[in-house]
Amino acid sequence: MKHILFLSLLLLPVLSFAENKLSVELTIDDLHFLKPVKGVGKAGSLIFKSANVNNSGIILNINNVNNYFDSQIFIRPTFLGFTTQFGNYGFALDDQSLFNAINVLELKNSKLLLDDNQLNLSGETLKFVNADTDLKMDNFRLYCQSPSNGVADAPPTDLMKNCTNYLTLNGTYKSATDFASLELRSSNQLTGDKTVIKTKLKSIDIRSDKILLSLNTAQSISNDSYFITASDLNVDCAKDPKLTELNFDKIQKDCLNRIKVTPLKANINDKKEKSNFNLDIKDITIKDKILYFTLNSGALSDATSTTYINDLLLNCKKETDTDVLELTQVLNDCLSYARISIAEVKSTKPDDANGSSIKKIAVSSAMGVMIIQADVKILGFNSRVSIYGNGKLDQAKRQLTINVTDTKLPFGFTSVKLLMYFLKKNLISKDITYSNNNITISL
Repeated sequence: MKHILFLSLLLLPVLSFAENKLSVELTIDDLHFLKPVKGVGKAGSLIFKSANVNNSGIILNINNVNNYFDSQIFIRPTFLGFTTQFGNYGFALDDQSLFNAINVLELKNSKLLLDDNQLNLSGETLKFVNADTDLKMDNFRLYCQSPSNGVADAPPTDLMKNCTNYLTLNGTYKSATDFASLELRSSNQLTGDKTVIKTKLKSIDIRSDKILLSLNTAQSISNDSYFITASDLNVDCAKDPKLTELNFDKIQKDCLNRIKVTPLKANINDKKEKSNFNLDIKDITIKDKILYFTLNSGALSDATSTTYINDLLLNCKKETDTDVLELTQVLNDCLSYARISIAEVKSTKPDDANGSSIKKIAVSSAMGVMIIQADVKILGFNSRVSIYGNGKLDQAKRQLTINVTDTKLPFGFTSVKLLMYFLKKNLISKDITYSNNNITISL
């Protein structure tokens, strides 16, 4: 999301004319910008069909017949220039201009319309590269509009403020039914982590108080070892109406504190751990500091076993600063308050297709004190078991440990050791270990 917003403000140097009356209509065959190594010198070429520019009453109309106005690009930190066989022209840039952050910018078969009310850019292909991002889009349309109700202190041509309050990105370059194709490669300069995101995009819509995201398909790859694929992903989340700058931390924080994700199917493949997780998600909602999660079914497979989960319903506390994309932070909140129900957890091994299962699981947690109830097969009978204990999360080791303090078993038994015996027999997973009265789950 942050790269789309950033990109919309870097496409043309005409943004330096924010205080002037300006309109631009440009039909581009090919734009290739490559920043020189030292930031000064030749920087590519521009081939266009036509250009119509009105800058405070000074009007320029060009039809580039026989490519007479094909241009070579020249750049330095405070100036962007174009050289043609008929002469030179250029634009002054602020020395802090966002345009200076671009390393590569390419456009093919594109059209730009920019005036007091809108930025409308559509095209066959766009490529954008800066220090940590490589973005490519095909068959796209990017549209920013000056909101009808106005943005406080924002002149119409202030695209930074207008695009953060009204932006649409979709695939209507050719047809209203098409998807935009987007591929994003990014790297973290501090950690060296690399991420690749590929998606068929229905639309991204940013409005005054919300962000809407609709994807046909999506794939995310982290460090060539962690693969996530999803289909029909639809997201509706909150946005601060007063936001008038690219504060990405705030955008993400606001979104992840009031968000709704509608049904989707996802697959998570961890090549490093040699595991695969299939998820059929019914709903994810966060509001009023509570996380609600409904899972129709899930299957976690590795070389030694497969664990199936059916009909999971969870709601737990979610602090404002908690990153829901970080599992250990979410679990830390859930230990302070959570209610969980699961119809069944079943584990199988390659040599044991029948496996074993635990049914009708109910978990409650308050300030780390946990009560777990489940139907477990004991001595050939399905029996209701209650477990009482204390949960402790080691975020560094990514382990959740439940220290069992008491239990209620069938026939009046209250032996914790007997409980641990039956759990070892009925709940099989390489991620769960048992030691004395402790159950440790690796995350």
